[in-house]
Amino acid sequence: FYHRMGALPEVMTTGQAPSYASWFSDPEVAQTYTQAQHNGSVATAKYLVKKKLSLDGVKDMLDVGGGSGAFSYVFAGAVPGLKSTVLELPEVCRTAETIKSQQTEDVQSRVNFVELDATSPDWPVQDAAYGVVLMSYISGSVPESIIAALYSNAYKALRPGGHLLVHDFMVNDSLDGPALGALWGLQHVTVNADGLGLCPKEIIDRFGKAGFDTSKCETKEMIHGMTKLVVAQK
Repeated sequence: FYHRMGALPEVMTTGQAPSYASWFSDPEVAQTYTQAQHNGSVATAKYLVKKKLSLDGVKDMLDVGGGSGAFSYVFAGAVPGLKSTVLELPEVCRTAETIKSQQTEDVQSRVNFVELDATSPDWPVQDAAYGVVLMSYISGSVPESIIAALYSNAYKALRPGGHLLVHDFMVNDSLDGPALGALWGLQHVTVNADGLGLCPKEIIDRFGKAGFDTSKCETKEMIHGMTKLVVAQK
């Protein structure tokens, strides 16, 4: 990202920027980013499981754009028997398999990677097969026009009663802060020029269009001043 931030003025004036898929097609970029993101995601996942979310009864999880698999490893470690499928770009999957090999044998056996660009219209998963679908740092990393399809695919993949978890950098619905959430969103413009500036309302509105009951949606603070978790139930 530091290298890409130098291109921000050009992106803002031209509207042109590489996509994550093209950026991560470079094996070195995919490896550097995935490894760097891993430790921070592990800490966030542990906080989520400990303080914000009950995983009681969850047996199957779909981790969309799950990077190293950090959330899946933590969730599988916290819930005996929970299995997770991670959908990720090919070069990211290759780095992630190395990180996976560092987990316990039990967790390794329950986390599986499947190569996929999450923006693809069809996912290689069964309908109504998962208790949880997780999207961490995905909604702010794809073009705005793709987001509705992501949430619709998540709805199809969930069992009745299952939950969609969207975690990302966001500002408040009032759009007046926090500053760090806004700045992280600005950073994403350099690799996602057609993205959506995220706040809970924008996400919940799209949840409703995907079929979720918006009256049951919840918003929780995660990394103070930077990220939020928005939860929908099928």
